[in-house]
Amino acid sequence: MRHACAPSEGSGCNAAACHAQMYTMGTVLRHGNDAQKAKYLPKVATGELRLQAFGVTEPTSGTDTLSLRTTAVKKNNSTYVVNGQKVWTSRAEHSDLMLLLARTTPKGEGRKRTDGLSVFIVDMRTAQASGGLTIRPIRTMMNHSTTEVFFDNLRVPAENLIGEEGKGFRYILSGMNAERILIAAECIG
Repeated sequence: MRHACAPSEGSGCNAAACHAQMYTMGTVLRHGNDAQKAKYLPKVATGELRLQAFGVTEPTSGTDTLSLRTTAVKKNNSTYVVNGQKVWTSRAEHSDLMLLLARTTPKGEGRKRTDGLSVFIVDMRTAQASGGLTIRPIRTMMNHSTTEVFFDNLRVPAENLIGEEGKGFRYILSGMNAERILIAAECIG
């Protein structure tokens, strides 16, 4: 049986749709609470929910993740309000959920440089319907769906915070480490 993306055929396929779901799901698995795991992970595993978008990179910070400017300000005990922009967010057009890294403490106010960033699960369907999330495709390479994502007073429930506020940088690194292994495996077929 021949596979659609067999490396020996030189097809040059992109497995982002598969591997993104694995490493983003891992962040929820390792750092999410029991309610988040029960709500999201079974449906991600069966394909009922697509958790493929990872909102980290920004146009003004690039690979300097600690300089990101997207903010999530806690307005009360039940809501964060998100404002900012992400770029090179793969699969946002094809995802139901996004892992979003946002600044919850102003830069320089944490004990360590890595403090002050938090990770949220964003229901992209609800966010787009509310007008708080805009997705704009960036047409670059064939078979690589990447986008710009804009947050405009997007309300995110506080229950969607993964782990502890301010510790999100550590959480996303654990996901990115898994991504490196997955990409290496893809490169050798």
